[in-house]
Amino acid sequence: MRNAERGVLVGIVVAVGLALRLGFVLEAVVQHPLRADAGQYASYAKNLCEHGVFSLATTSPPAPDSFRSPGYPAVLAVCRGLFGEAGWQAGVVGLQVLLGALTVLLAYRIARACAGFAPALVAAALTALSPHLVVSTAYVLTECVTTFVVLLAVWLAVGATGRARLVTAALVAGGAVLCNEALVVLPFAIGLAMWRASRGRALAFVALALVPFVLWNVRNQVQPLAKSGSARVTASISHGSYPGMVFRDPRLVGFPYREDPEQPAFGANWQGLRTVLAARVAAEPWRYLSWYAVEKPLWLWRWSLVQGNDVNVYEVANSPYESQFVMQATHTLCWLLHVPVMLLGALTAVVALWRRRRENWALRALAGVALLGTLAYLPVIPDPRYLQPIRPLVFVLAAAGGAAAVAFVARRWRARETAALAPA
Repeated sequence: MRNAERGVLVGIVVAVGLALRLGFVLEAVVQHPLRADAGQYASYAKNLCEHGVFSLATTSPPAPDSFRSPGYPAVLAVCRGLFGEAGWQAGVVGLQVLLGALTVLLAYRIARACAGFAPALVAAALTALSPHLVVSTAYVLTECVTTFVVLLAVWLAVGATGRARLVTAALVAGGAVLCNEALVVLPFAIGLAMWRASRGRALAFVALALVPFVLWNVRNQVQPLAKSGSARVTASISHGSYPGMVFRDPRLVGFPYREDPEQPAFGANWQGLRTVLAARVAAEPWRYLSWYAVEKPLWLWRWSLVQGNDVNVYEVANSPYESQFVMQATHTLCWLLHVPVMLLGALTAVVALWRRRRENWALRALAGVALLGTLAYLPVIPDPRYLQPIRPLVFVLAAAGGAAAVAFVARRWRARETAALAPA
C-alpha cells in the first residue's frame, strides 16, 4: 500500500474519532456539569484569573492551597481568559474535542514506533471508537486533556533521536505529572525502558521531567497552605480501602464511605488512616490481600465506572449512545472487544517487560507505563476513569501483540508447509 493511501486511511480514522466526539458533545447534556471535582477545577480557574492565586477558596482574597494538581485548572484558566465568564465552558469542551481527535493520531504514531501499519491503524481505530474516551470530551474533568498530554509525551519520547526532541518529551511528561500527580510514575516508566539503550538519555529524561513536579512541591513548602494535597490523598486511600467497594449496604456500592461511622476521621490524616485500616486488615487479612492484589487491578481495567453509570462520570441527558444507531453500534462493538483487548494488552505488556530487548524499548515503555500506572492507583478507589490516560497505550499494546501473534502463527505454518514439501 502506498504512503498516500495509508495517509487517507489514517485520516478517515481520525475523522471518525472527531465526528463521534463532536456528535456526543453537541447532542448530550451533562447534568449539573460543575459539580464535585469539576466544580473544584472551575473554582481554581476562577481564582487564577481573578486573583492570580491557586486556591479552592470562595473567600476574597483566597488563601493558596495544593489540594488539586495545577495542570488542568491552568488550562481552564486560559480558556476562561480567552472566552470569558459566559463562554469558557464551551471553549473547554471545544478544546477537548480537538485534543481527543489528536489523541487518535498520536495513538497511531506511537503504534507505528512499535509495530506495522495494520496494527497501528487498529490501535488508532480503538482509540477513535472508545466510548470512555469519547464521553470524556464533554466533562470539565482532567482525563481528556491528561490523555492527550500523556500520549504526546510518549510519542515524543519513543521517536526521540536528537536532544531537542528528548528535552521536549521530558517537559511534556512533566506537564502530564502536573495534570495528575499520580502520573509521577510516567517519567520513570519511560526512563527505565530507555535505560539499556542509553543510560545518559534515560537519566536526563527523568531528571528534566521531574523539574515541574519539584518546583510545584517547592511552592507548596515555602508558603502556608489552607489545604494540602496530602489531605486528598489520605481521603482517597480510605475511600478505596473497602473490599468490593461496599461497607454494609450494597445499595451504596462505589460510595461505602458514606455509611462508615469512622469517616471522615478515617481519611482525615495519615494517623487516622493507619489506625483504622491496620485494625481492619488485621481482622480480615486474606480478604484485604485479595482486594488489593487481585480484585483492584481487575476493577481498574473493567468496563463500567465505579462512580458513574456505564462510561459516564456524571448523568447525561439525550446521550447519542442511547438514541443514535451508529453510536450505539460503536458502544456495543467496544463493549464486546473490551475483555479480549485488555487481556491481549496485558499479555503483550508481560512479554515486552520479560524479554527486555534493547531494540524494542518503545513497546517496553508502554508496558511500563501501563504497569506502574495501575500500581499507582491501587491504593485509591479502583475506578477505570483514573486509568483513562493510559487506555490508548493498552490499545497499542493489544494491537502490537495481536500482530506479533499472527506473524508467529504464519511463520510456523509456512515452516510446516516447507518441511512437508521437502524431499524425504
